[in-house]
Amino acid sequence: MNSIYKYPRTYHIEGSGIQRGDEDLAVIPLREFAGRHLVVEEKMDGANCAVSFDSNGQLLLQSRGHYLTGGPREKQFHLFKTWASRYTLELWETLTDRYIMYGEWLYAKHTVFYTDLPHYFMEFDILDKTSGEFLSTARRGELLARVPFVVSVKVLHEGTIHSLQELRALLSYSYFISDDHLERLRTLCQQKGLDAAQVLRETAPETLMEGLYIKVEEEGVVKERYKYVRPGFLQAIISSESHWMDRPLVPNCLKAGVTLF
Repeated sequence: MNSIYKYPRTYHIEGSGIQRGDEDLAVIPLREFAGRHLVVEEKMDGANCAVSFDSNGQLLLQSRGHYLTGGPREKQFHLFKTWASRYTLELWETLTDRYIMYGEWLYAKHTVFYTDLPHYFMEFDILDKTSGEFLSTARRGELLARVPFVVSVKVLHEGTIHSLQELRALLSYSYFISDDHLERLRTLCQQKGLDAAQVLRETAPETLMEGLYIKVEEEGVVKERYKYVRPGFLQAIISSESHWMDRPLVPNCLKAGVTLF
């Protein structure tokens, strides 16, 4: 069995809402990285997953700490498997057995309901197994230019940030949630025979981003990584009183005109 490269855990910065499972992580003051070159992305509410290959060219798909090998709990990944299989040749020619491409798989609604996704897979990091380092945003872009069907997360800022206020100013409305998202969710529930009131209770009512993902990038690689989760998003998780994996699967929506293949 191939060794799995789990995505590194990410420290919260001061003021971030601490999510379940992150209680043991230190909270980092912004002054620790103020003035350094940062890349700030919209943090997406989905399932962390990855695409890679072994030395024989065998496609490997993973979600967090395990490979996707089948079973009922992998229902949300069916389209991920289909998409990766469709583009296996192109992905192999780009990644070979050297790189692991990490991304957010956004098919299943968690707490945020997305109405305007550019794809269900949004790439956010690439690990070079040879060096053990993650490529900078610029180097990722150069590598992924060969596979234009791969969509990356939204970059909100590149450069220096000197205060928490300056960072928080980037936390605004999501690029992928429409103003009528709750109405569209209610209609979707009715079409699928789901309890709309219950699903809405399990959904963040705002059109705001989940949070920010912050990378310190220097010398062509990611040196450090941090996250800032909107406190209101954390409250929405607490108020739902359930975990998304224990709920009926509700699909997020692609932007009009978008296709996966």
